[in-house]
Amino acid sequence: MKKDFIVEIDESELNLFNKKLRTLSSFKGNGTELISLYIPYGADRSAIMTQLTNEKSQSSNIKDPNTRKNVQSALKRIINLLKQIDFKIPQNGLAIFCGNISKQPGKSDIRLFTVVPIKKLETKMYWCDSEFNLEPLKQMIITTEIYGIIAIDKNEATVAILKGKTYDIVGRFKSNVAGKQRAGGQSAKRFERLREEAEHNFYKKVSEAVNQAFVPYESKLNGIIIAGPGFTKETFLEKDFLDYRLKNKILGLVNTSYTDEYGIKEAIERSKDLLKNASIIREKELVNEFLASVIKTGLAVYGEKETIDALNAGKVATLLLSEKINKTVYKLKCPNCGFEKTLVIDESEAPNLKCDNCGSEMEIVEEVDYIELLMGKAKKMGTKTAIISTETDEGEQFWKTFGGIAGVLRYR
Repeated sequence: MKKDFIVEIDESELNLFNKKLRTLSSFKGNGTELISLYIPYGADRSAIMTQLTNEKSQSSNIKDPNTRKNVQSALKRIINLLKQIDFKIPQNGLAIFCGNISKQPGKSDIRLFTVVPIKKLETKMYWCDSEFNLEPLKQMIITTEIYGIIAIDKNEATVAILKGKTYDIVGRFKSNVAGKQRAGGQSAKRFERLREEAEHNFYKKVSEAVNQAFVPYESKLNGIIIAGPGFTKETFLEKDFLDYRLKNKILGLVNTSYTDEYGIKEAIERSKDLLKNASIIREKELVNEFLASVIKTGLAVYGEKETIDALNAGKVATLLLSEKINKTVYKLKCPNCGFEKTLVIDESEAPNLKCDNCGSEMEIVEEVDYIELLMGKAKKMGTKTAIISTETDEGEQFWKTFGGIAGVLRYR
């Protein structure tokens, strides 16, 4: 098996990455007011800061006063951010998006978003347009939906890994099982015994190859489909050669006409409902585990404050977050009196920048997606994170009844 074919990224991190891209792609600027900045790890600090300073200076030539003001404000926000983080760029690089996202002409709502790429960023780019340039990030989009496919009959078998919409053949096998027509001179019993022995050895050889290919990545496999014509697939399972860790991964058996690569394609096409249901089932199981903990053991917590308190105390084993949560965390500082505060508000709202202490306009020091902040806390505490969609009844119930933030506890 190709080792690099298995996805190493955490599923919750990928879900957050995709959510951010959906949000960013929804913004449209009035004119060329939206700035996209891509900084690879190891990029020269002086060169980047000089470029931004020059862009800020050149923006004074923009004729439209509103566009000029918004571009300069966005550049100032980006420069301040890089100074605030002391230009400490993550190993995968950093993408910064900033600009006026207000839909009302003449009104400014300068917002800044940061995205840590899920793969190493190779592109260095500064882009100013009417929409954010997301292409370098979109090219990184991968899936954590990985399945094993086995197409088998008595003559041959093909083993593949399905990742998203593409598959990779990891094994092809031919059997030595003779046809039912026995050779002349051989007794019927001896011929049948040899035939059964060859069939047994073939199933064992295929199973050993499947075990060798799948077991090292068992935790990343979402399920296994066994396909083929007739009853061979049932017989293959009955032989009980598959590793015990793979048995509970089997989603179902699928009838196909072929067992070569075309049989793999046929199996994928006929397994769409099984594969779709597997993802839904995992989500249902997560929510149902939480509900059971609420009702039976009491090892559960829900509500924003209660869950965060338990998370900070190290009590949460699994943190459940609804994808419906659309909040932003702002860290503000007053340049006049030094007063600092943190706001958590809906991402559609603009923060109130008036200083509670002296009334001056505060500066935005940091702007972070709320889910990303909670995931960061969870990672530090050794807590697993699961992002729950609202595509299932359980997911919808989780959002409406529990507010979309909850946890399964390690202890009370």
